[in-house]
Order: sequence, then C-alpha cells, then structure tokens
Amino acid sequence: MSHDLKAPLRGIDGYSRLLLTDHREQLDDEGREFLGHIRQATKHMAELIDDLLSYSRLERRELTLARQPLAAVVEGVLSGARQDLEAAAVQLEVRVDPGVSALADTQGLTLALRNLLDNAIKFSRSSEPPRITIDVGRRGGGVELSVRDNGVGFDMKFHDRIFSIFQRLHRSEDYPGTGIGLAIVRKAMERMGGRVWARSEPGQGATFTLHLPEADPT
Repeated sequence: MSHDLKAPLRGIDGYSRLLLTDHREQLDDEGREFLGHIRQATKHMAELIDDLLSYSRLERRELTLARQPLAAVVEGVLSGARQDLEAAAVQLEVRVDPGVSALADTQGLTLALRNLLDNAIKFSRSSEPPRITIDVGRRGGGVELSVRDNGVGFDMKFHDRIFSIFQRLHRSEDYPGTGIGLAIVRKAMERMGGRVWARSEPGQGATFTLHLPEADPT
C-alpha cells in the first residue's frame, strides 16, 4: 500500500529534481526556490504516509505479547537512531536495571520507544548541549521505560492533546514532523495493555514514561 500511495509523490519529486538539474540555468532564483519547496513538501507527505500507515497497522494487526528483555530492546533502538543522535551531538545516558523484561509485542514496543527517542532528539536539538536520559527499571508493579530530555518542554495543560493524532504545540517550521508520533506511542501502549504519560514544564525539558507488565522470568 505504501508503494502505491507514494507513486505520485515519486513522480513529482523526480520531475522537480530533473528541472533543478537539467534546466537549472533556465530558471531564475525564485523558480529554483519554488521547486525546492515542492521537493520538501513531497518529502513531508511521504513521511506523513509512512506514519499514518504505521498508526493504521497498529490498530489492525494482531499483536504477539511475549517476554522482551529491555536491555536488548533499548540497544536495538539506539543502534537504529545512532546517526540521528550523532548528528544532533546528543549527550546520552542509559540506565537499565539488569535482567528486567516486559510482556510486550516486539514491533509495538520498538516503535513506541523509537518515537519517544526521535521526539526527544527533535525538541532538545537547540539546547546547549542536548541531553537525553533513558531509564529502565521495575516500578509501579511493572516495568517502566522513561525518556528524558532537556528541550523546550510544554505546559502540562496540553498533556492529553499531545497524544492525539495531528496535534502539535509548536510550529512545523521550528520543529518538523507529522504530528502522529506520540499518537502512535499511545496506540501501541493501549494495544499492549500498557500506559504512557509525560511530565514537563516549559523550558525545562520533558520526561515520557512507558509502563508495561513485567514478564515472568524464564
């Protein structure tokens, strides 16, 4: 489905790129700027399609709840995000209680944690330096994974709003994104029988926490 939905976008982007490369000298500065905006818009639409499909799959697919060693889950997510972490020069701290495992779906948990990490990178990017802490342990009768950043933060009166699809607290020009990431996190946690919440103050960063049942030891 993603391939079909993105086919028109690939055509728009491809022809825009050809105009910029093969006919650049025939375009004035304004024309080149407009084509740049077109290419940026097609990229954003492709990202939006990907996120919408991720959200839809979470609603429809059957989840498999199994024992997930959280040290391995965190390591896998960090490995996938290494390039973004390095590009943002993030100072990263990771604390994982030894031997802790959650009862969760592999793909659902990975998707939720990756979205929280991406969110932390995005909103702490302008901090000097950006800092992110991942903390995993047994708490509250289950296991909790928290992602804390030192970014822009938000007013807690908007707590419920930020987990709704297409809801944003900041301009997309300042913090690019689709407005779907945190909705994906909430949907994943609901499907796995878990919870997600946040604590924040404007200008003081934010902490997002995932709570899941602890898996029985093997």
